[in-house]
Amino acid sequence: MRPSTLGLFAGLILALTGLTLSIAHHRRPSGSGPRLITFTAWGAAEEIDQLQRLVIDPINARQQRFRLQLIPIPNDYHTKLTTMMAGGAAPDLFYLSQEYVPAFAAQGALLDLTDRVAQDPRPVTDLRDYYPSVLDIYRHQGRLYGLPWIAQPIILYCNAALFRQAGVPLPTPDWRWDDFIHAGQQLTRDVDGDGRIDQWGFIVNGWPPFAMFAWQNGGDLIDATGTASLSDPKTIEALDFYAGLIHRDRIAPPLSLVSEAGFSDLFRAGKVAMFMGGAADDLDRLPGLEVVAAQVPAGPTGLRATFAWTAGLHISRHTADPDLAFEAWAQVLDGIQHWKAPAPRRSLAQQIEQIDPRKAAAAPVIRAAMAYMRTPPVLDQQVQWDTRVSEELIDPLLRTGRPAAELIASSPFLRSRHEPLGK
Repeated sequence: MRPSTLGLFAGLILALTGLTLSIAHHRRPSGSGPRLITFTAWGAAEEIDQLQRLVIDPINARQQRFRLQLIPIPNDYHTKLTTMMAGGAAPDLFYLSQEYVPAFAAQGALLDLTDRVAQDPRPVTDLRDYYPSVLDIYRHQGRLYGLPWIAQPIILYCNAALFRQAGVPLPTPDWRWDDFIHAGQQLTRDVDGDGRIDQWGFIVNGWPPFAMFAWQNGGDLIDATGTASLSDPKTIEALDFYAGLIHRDRIAPPLSLVSEAGFSDLFRAGKVAMFMGGAADDLDRLPGLEVVAAQVPAGPTGLRATFAWTAGLHISRHTADPDLAFEAWAQVLDGIQHWKAPAPRRSLAQQIEQIDPRKAAAAPVIRAAMAYMRTPPVLDQQVQWDTRVSEELIDPLLRTGRPAAELIASSPFLRSRHEPLGK
């Protein structure tokens, strides 16, 4: 190991050790005062500041039984959280991105909330108010280990000026794949007349997730045995459609150009007419651009589906006072859902305009998308599965346009079925 690498490694260990000791120190009893509940979250400085001011401070001001301490981890979040847990200093409450929930639950790191949620009378714990499509992520072997504070469906962001310049009508709710491709071809142009394409109808680079197109085509990533599989013919057909956006229909730039110029940067620069992004993204309020939100196109038979990314709030199984931690968890969860939009509850989806006025224009589109959003398969080894599929299928598929069936057949990993669902 080189000295510079050794120093960096030692610095990381010291930083994590310091964080661990800090948490352990602050958890020590302090007379008869309120118990400290630690809460670890990700986010840039502005977001963390808002979380503190709009969620944490009001909770601390209105009750006496506990005091919340926010411990932000701005980068490399899940790695550092795992290190804290391994060191015996897990925070009481913490965020998890959806793909990590199954593994943390399977490893026994999360407090089982099933009975507490069932007995709690508050709206925030009323599972009937949550969109059912996002709840499977938070269950493992029939038990509930957290609840989401956000559910972001993918929607379509359109540069309205580029549509007008090309004489292309903006998307309508009845758009299907063919309409999307036809518009994309008209929007893909050599604007300056030098013989090279410099404006593209759409853009992909592994995002948006291919699962969305499989669902729109009537395919799935889960077979009849309840295991992950890529053998569904409808899924394979959707994968070829996905790669065809670059190699057949030519409405999206090659990955080499995307890597060089930047993915969302091309849309922000006015070089891409349509971009699929999360409902909470800032792409509809870019300075100098007139951006209109629309629903993603339906599949060839009119089947609607969109990918949803969720993040949840969880309690450590090793928290010192589970009942008090649950009380803090419920209050924090409700506070975040009234701060961040779109929340994963039907009642709060009707309040998007009030929760985040910046999303007022897009709110009807977001609500429509939430009705048919879906989350990806829940595997105990979800992160590892995602990585292998990306490396062995999606990246070569988009780079070369090689048929998906050939790529799947050439990989023992892709051909096989994988871990049972952690439901």
